[in-house]
Amino acid sequence: MSKEFNVTGSCNPAKHYMADISHKFSDVMKLIEKGKYFAINRPRQYGKTTMLNMLAEALWKQPGKYVLIRLSFEGIGDNMFNSEEVFVPELLDLISSKIEDQYPDLSAYVKTGARHTKSFRELASFINAFVRKAGRDVVMLIDEVDKSSNNQLFLSFLGMLRDKYIDREASTGATFQSVVLAGVYDIKSLKLKIRKGGETKLNSPWNIAADFNVDMSFNQAEIKTMLASYSEDKGVQMDFDALAKRIHYYTSGYPFLVSKFCKNIDEEEAAENPSYNPKHWTLDDIDWSFRWLTRPMYTTTNFDDMIKNLENNPDLFNLVRTVSVEGNEISAAADNPVFGLGITYGILSAKEGKIVISNRVYEQRIATYMQSKQETSELKDYSLFHDYGYMKNGKLDLKFILEKFQFFMREHYSSNDTKFLEREGRLVFMSFMRPLINGKGFMWKEPVVGNERRMDIVITYGSNQKEVIELKIWRGEEYHQDGLKQLSEYLDFQKLQNGFLLIFDFNKNKQYKSESIKFEDKEIFIVKV
Repeated sequence: MSKEFNVTGSCNPAKHYMADISHKFSDVMKLIEKGKYFAINRPRQYGKTTMLNMLAEALWKQPGKYVLIRLSFEGIGDNMFNSEEVFVPELLDLISSKIEDQYPDLSAYVKTGARHTKSFRELASFINAFVRKAGRDVVMLIDEVDKSSNNQLFLSFLGMLRDKYIDREASTGATFQSVVLAGVYDIKSLKLKIRKGGETKLNSPWNIAADFNVDMSFNQAEIKTMLASYSEDKGVQMDFDALAKRIHYYTSGYPFLVSKFCKNIDEEEAAENPSYNPKHWTLDDIDWSFRWLTRPMYTTTNFDDMIKNLENNPDLFNLVRTVSVEGNEISAAADNPVFGLGITYGILSAKEGKIVISNRVYEQRIATYMQSKQETSELKDYSLFHDYGYMKNGKLDLKFILEKFQFFMREHYSSNDTKFLEREGRLVFMSFMRPLINGKGFMWKEPVVGNERRMDIVITYGSNQKEVIELKIWRGEEYHQDGLKQLSEYLDFQKLQNGFLLIFDFNKNKQYKSESIKFEDKEIFIVKV
């Protein structure tokens, strides 16, 4: 069977190119062996179900030691949650059906028990008898807990398991060796809407859970194993270390994005990029995949979910906007519920103690999304300030374009717009640039963590032009010199000798000016608006 890079559902090593995550699996198995109850809470398409599959396979291979009960509440309907008298026997029927193939005798025992067990108190007693009859460690894996986590009966079931765990630790009863929950949300702090009055409260049915500190993202070494598997299978040459590093640079190891990067190259690039060599992957292919994945008219269910989560959570939207677009530094604190929600959705993370967008793909998608929202709200015709002078010798003339933008700003904005431009100025510039590069070029925002509000924009045009423009707000000469130093270092990273600096100056006595300066070994063209 021909393998592929998988971006939908769980991964199967017989069908898919996979990263070697054996050390992560080993860390999770240790929690089970220690008898821990825990939850794997990670964003969508982050490898949760794949990890459960690996655990299930390992447990099934040890029938003399473990009995595995694997459940998912996805797609079971609402009738099960009508009442405790309905939920308990249907849960046991579900368990019976799930273990029938591996443990037929135990399945029959549970089936019989379902006829006589109608309450959580009776269920607790039945679990005690079931575990003793099994004569082995019983492990329960529950996937997609989010599907039922807003239901009081399900949370009561978890509360019963918690009480059984406490009794076990006190040596006053038998229960499951380990219970593992998998889902997006943290079951320890779910909000539950109670019907009476419709109020919302926090529930903690799982406060006995051990911390789950396994990093489910792929590091560079793990990405390298995925590339090596593909290379061996297809006979493709590549510099594994360099490509793994570049993929991690863009994705921060988000499992879906890592696979998607590779899938783009394997399945899409040949039809889109004439210079693509299917037998030799290079860094240019990784960069191409980034551009392909972040183009404005492309989307996936993963990106759709990200935008939906921003649109449905105004506080999160404002925080993401503040960090990504306005360039403000916000301290990362685990107790901040808005930041926590951003982590839950995989949108935010922490770096050097500050809140950042979790990866460069999301950074670019968010910048494009915010830019489009700004354009539709302002509805300015930027094309009126474009003319044929923006091209020179087949390349974008950035000096000319920046001076045109300076003229545009003088014509359209005044000191009364200062607050707006502090928030929106960067998006205004990106909106001004987009008509010039659409179709032939690409523009992306580089995330920056530093002590001033700055944004680096990288522009590529055609096959042989790459430019860096730094956008910043004027904060005085000292910050300006620091900014020039940072721009010079970033130009080194991009292997460029020339760069551009666009300064938004909100002082009343500012001067609209432009100049070229020499800084260290770089030529920098500065425009102040």
